[in-house]
Formats: sequence, C-alpha cells, structure tokens
Amino acid sequence: MKVLDRIKEWMGRRALVKEAQTDRKPLAKNLAMSVKVGLIYLAADEVAHNQVRNYVKKIKEELGLTRIMALGYCDEKALPHYLHPKLNFDVFSVKDLNWYRIPHGNVVQNFMAEEFDVLIDLTVHDLLPLQYILAKSKARFKVGRQSATNAHFLDMMIDTAGADSLPQLIANLDRYLMMINSPETAHMN
Repeated sequence: MKVLDRIKEWMGRRALVKEAQTDRKPLAKNLAMSVKVGLIYLAADEVAHNQVRNYVKKIKEELGLTRIMALGYCDEKALPHYLHPKLNFDVFSVKDLNWYRIPHGNVVQNFMAEEFDVLIDLTVHDLLPLQYILAKSKARFKVGRQSATNAHFLDMMIDTAGADSLPQLIANLDRYLMMINSPETAHMN
C-alpha cells in the first residue's frame, strides 16, 4: 500500500471509530430462528466468492431461510465476470469508495439500512470498506472474526485461533451461531 493510501485509510478509520454506534442494544439470535440474514465478504477471487455462495445455499437448504442478502467487496475497479450482481448477491468495488476509502452508493446504503436479524462478517482480515458497512449497519446482531478493530463493531467475536482461511471461519461462525439460544440447550436448564 502506498504512503498516500495509508494516510487515507488512517483518516477513514479515525472517522469510522468516531461514527460507530455506541447506543445499540444487540439482540442475540440463533441462526436457525432468524428471518433476515446479511453477509459481508471480500470477493478476493472466484474461489472465495463460490465459498460464500455455497454457504448461502447451505443455509437456505438446511435452515429454510429465504431472506439472505450477501454483499461482497472487490478490491479492483472493474468487476470480474463471476461477480456481476445476482439475486441476493450484490457487489461494490474500489470505484464505489470515496477518498477516505469509505463506501457509498445505492447498493451499500440499501444494505446498511436493512434490519437484519444477524449480520455475518466473513472477512479474514480487517478491511476498512467492509468494517464501515459493519459499523453502520442497522442489523440487530453482528458476528465475525475476533480482532482489535472488530471489537468496536461486533456483538459477538469468534476466535479463529490463528486459522485465517475462509472455510474455517465459515465453519466456526456457523457452529457458534447455531448454539446461541438453541432450543436444545434451553430445555436442559
């Protein structure tokens, strides 16, 4: 990253921490009992995009959830062929960022305005554009990977124990989201 880009990112992060919602009252919800689910992810390549698509397909089939929206970020100006918007999948890119690397545009604004029951952050590294969406989202419960910067925005963080692959993160998040307020554990008490 160039020096100017680092300065832009630093200024964007400062603005983000100032704007982060501190008066939220999160509502923990089991993934299976959710109605509306959002996912954000880095569409680094076709493999990562397909892993997220397969996870969405799995949630739909196994849990019967139909209201799932995924928003991917492509760190390039031109979108690759596999990222053109499809039903329930939107994408934004570098051209949708302002000078401070803060995302804007209808796709981003509409996603942040949705009141998801659960918003899942599927990023394995801190990315300002996606963390901005995470911080500004109206979601009731925000879940993702444990990191120092994510602590400001997430309601539940999953320690990945150094494993920084997308499939491992998806597996861990899925497992813990199914444990929250689980009907099976409620009957044991």
